[in-house]
Amino acid sequence: MASIPISEAKARLASLVREVAQSGEAYVISVNGKPMAELRPFVAVPTPGRFRKEISFDEDAFTPLDDDEASLWGV
Repeated sequence: MASIPISEAKARLASLVREVAQSGEAYVISVNGKPMAELRPFVAVPTPGRFRKEISFDEDAFTPLDDDEASLWGV
């Protein structure tokens, strides 16, 4: 991961953001030679429940199988 001084990062921020998004490579931003922050590509975090309205199942989906059905499934 490349390191870049904050003064250079500030001057080139727009182009750095485009470069990071395109290449997938991150930069460590340093202040007085000390690592302080990281500029890396955005990765969306899945939102729990986002398919809640898309997926459905029968009400009896969780009822126990009777003996005949269980034997068909080898359970």
